[in-house]
Amino acid sequence: MSGRSVGPRLLLLLFLFFALTLPLTWLWLEGGGQQLYTDLLWGILRPFYRAAGLRHVRGNPVAPRLVSVVPFAVLMAITPGLGWRRRAAGILFGILVIAGFHLFFFVLADSAYAVFGRSRRALARIVPFLLLNDGIPFLVWLFFARDFLRDLVPALRER
Repeated sequence: MSGRSVGPRLLLLLFLFFALTLPLTWLWLEGGGQQLYTDLLWGILRPFYRAAGLRHVRGNPVAPRLVSVVPFAVLMAITPGLGWRRRAAGILFGILVIAGFHLFFFVLADSAYAVFGRSRRALARIVPFLLLNDGIPFLVWLFFARDFLRDLVPALRER
């Protein structure tokens, strides 16, 4: 990739990212995707919660963050230079990592509320993981898109 084509190519990718992410996020939220995903997560967590005597606190900050699956999948889909195997493996691996973190995050948030109630102390335990939750999809994408990024930013090619 030449230095001259980086700007227009990045603008096209940014346009594609927003053009796909916005309607897919709307579908995720309003079309039932998030509800299906949440039901799947709770199907996995319910036996653990029963065994641990843990109660889910409605209105905790985890559920609104489940949308991160959408921009991750879009990033993987539009990243140039990924072979179909790497793209498919990246999407599958990334969704598994994201879902695993979401499971962990539900347990963490509900445990914090069980111990500290709905207080600042509970939120102080949860907020750092909110940031991690938001960054995980991007970190997984960085791993799978590293060749694209090396082409885009020549300094990344240096050892």
